Order: sequence, then C-alpha cells, then structure tokens
Amino acid sequence: MLYRYIVVLFFIGNGLLGGLFLIQPVSAESLVELNAETRLLVALRVGQEELQKFVPPPWQVAPLPGGPLKGANIFIVFIDSYLIQDPQGKPFKGGMSRKVVYAVPSKNMQTSEMVTVVIGGFETNNDNVPGPYKNYAQATIRKEQILKGTNMEAGRGEEFWEVRDNHGALIELRVQYQGALPLRVKSEQKLYSAAEPTFYRIYRQETVGDLVKSIPAGIDRIQSYRFHVAVPKLNNLFNGTEQLVGVATYPLFLRQVFLP
Repeated sequence: MLYRYIVVLFFIGNGLLGGLFLIQPVSAESLVELNAETRLLVALRVGQEELQKFVPPPWQVAPLPGGPLKGANIFIVFIDSYLIQDPQGKPFKGGMSRKVVYAVPSKNMQTSEMVTVVIGGFETNNDNVPGPYKNYAQATIRKEQILKGTNMEAGRGEEFWEVRDNHGALIELRVQYQGALPLRVKSEQKLYSAAEPTFYRIYRQETVGDLVKSIPAGIDRIQSYRFHVAVPKLNNLFNGTEQLVGVATYPLFLRQVFLP
C-alpha cells in the first residue's frame, strides 16, 4: 500500500478521460480544474532543519517512514500539462503549461494529519503565477523527451528539463532509464500551501507510474542521471549534501482538482 501511495503521490484516450472525469464531487466540494499530464518525480533527502524553515506551523516536515522512498523529505516534480480544462471541459488558462513544483511530506502537529505541503515552484504560464498555492514564480521551461522501444519491450526513455528565470535561477535534469511494466492506481490526496497554511486543494487522480530508481528497495534502472539546482532561495538545501532517494516517471497522469 505504501508503494502505491508513493507512485501516485504527485504531486494520465477518450475512454479513460471520460471514466475519471465524470466522477462527481461530494457535497460542499467544487470542481475547479481537470488536468491531463505527464510527470517525472525526483525524491530527495535534504537537511531537515533547513527544510523546516520552508514549512510553517502547524506543519512539520515528516520524511517518509518506509517503502521504496523511505527517508525522502522533498519531492521535485516536473509536470508537462498538455491539457488543462475548466469544469465544462473548455481550455482553461491557455489549455496547457509546464511547471516544476517543490513539495514536502508533512504532519500537522495539532491533528496528526499527514499531507503534502507545496513550498514553491516555477510556472511557464504567466496566467498561473503565483498560482493556487501563492508561491510559483514565472520561468522559461524547456523539455526534451526521447522514447525508444521494439516490439513488446518496455523500451528506454530519456528526459531533459531546463528551468530558467530572470533572476539567475537554474534547474537542470537529465535522466536516461530502462522502462518496465508500470503500475496503474487511483488515489485521492490533499495539497496544502506553505504561503497560506490553511489553504488546500483536493486531488482525485488516476496515474500510470514506473519507479525507475529506489535506493531503499534496491531498484536501479537508471542508465545516466544529472540533476543540478541553482536557485538562490534553495541554496542551503542544495549545497552538495542532498541525497537522491528515488525517481519515478508518469507517462499518464489524469486528475480532477476540487476546492473544499
């Protein structure tokens, strides 16, 4: 169960879209957005004390206690939203976007609730800055992707992401991996905002994910990997002491977004 939770943590043809998007919200919830995306997730372990400075009360950083991403306390999620719709199915805020989000598994010290807190990110679509969590910055995001396969083999993938803003921030990720049979999961989660700790959105999603690297589980289908973060506000987190815990790819990621 923990493996399934991790694979769909983040942070998706006609039949699949229709089946998921026709789900109705429960009473008092408002459907605000529909997304179809691909994603790549990098799970890391960074300095706990420094990371806590980004997570306001009543939340406390809570590294994953077990499973294939055990010990991870921050996720960097690379998101390619190739279809964004409003509740009526019309293109919303341009209909597509790319973003990179920093998210932290956290525990509410008053209620013991376990959630994910969004502490920041970069967004290409200026209409979505500072975004729903009030902490996205505008940036230029470039993505390159290559997929190679023969007959029924899972194939090999390669992705390159480059993020640059007008203030000198730079994120670069290049990863090559051997694919395998993915896992398809439905899930529900809440994401809270570090900028506004009481604000959250509810996500109901269906994902197809492949965990290509897990140091705790001894999984390693990565053939090459380079990750570089030079973002001034994150310098104390990414100072050479950060540790890679795992990498997951999501060739299919569908989600409904609700407000409570």
